[in-house]
Amino acid sequence: MPSVRSAGSVSWRRAIALTSATILLVACGGGTNADRPARQVARVGADAPSYRIATFAGDSLIVGPSSSVVLLNVWATWCASCKEEFALMDTLLSRHGPNGLRVVAVSVDVGSSEPVHRTIAEYAVTFEVAHDAEGEVERRFPALGVPASYLIGRNGRLLWKHVGVLPGSVDTVIARALAQDLAIE
Repeated sequence: MPSVRSAGSVSWRRAIALTSATILLVACGGGTNADRPARQVARVGADAPSYRIATFAGDSLIVGPSSSVVLLNVWATWCASCKEEFALMDTLLSRHGPNGLRVVAVSVDVGSSEPVHRTIAEYAVTFEVAHDAEGEVERRFPALGVPASYLIGRNGRLLWKHVGVLPGSVDTVIARALAQDLAIE
């Protein structure tokens, strides 16, 4: 037997649908992009999104063409997996740094940089560290979580990206990227 709908139940459902659509539109930034600057998104093979941050050592990381291949690692102090990578990143830097690898780990912790300083001191890291409390790195290099790593060639192109703990094969990926970059120059 067909159901009979009252006008009130249809209106109620439309109101819920309209409210849900409005919430989604607002949550996603809604409307047009006319008033917002265009954002680059990290795609392997394309130019890496522009990004600049000062490291704790006083240097600046500027993503783009440079004299180094950059392993950009996005992490947080509350992430146990992120800290598991520190030893491997130190090893990668000692092994490939002389050939032009630069390792920069950018913390996305909100608030003070004090927990970041404590964590890097506890692990005695040798790679460069920066703190991006505003989360700009996550907007430029979006991932579903941390840790996330991006390998950027000397030409400023994104060569490789990985979400999760760095795999052991990253050493080979970096060696290949350095060799290709060296062969191009």
